[in-house]
Amino acid sequence: MEDPIVPARGAICGMPSSPINDPEHWLKRAEEARALAIHMEPVSKEMMLGIAKDYERLAERAAERAKGERP
Repeated sequence: MEDPIVPARGAICGMPSSPINDPEHWLKRAEEARALAIHMEPVSKEMMLGIAKDYERLAERAAERAKGERP
């Protein structure tokens, strides 16, 4: 007899747990992007900081999903 499928901790609506649904994942990515931006030329730095902001928005959406809110 097979073991029943149990959703991983943090799973949303029966979806498997994934870094996509983890706000900390996105916040770490934002931090990495800001750290890389320090060493870049101005135009590239501006773009990388924009990417960091996008990662922060993804973290917010992941947190909303975890609460069951619609983004």
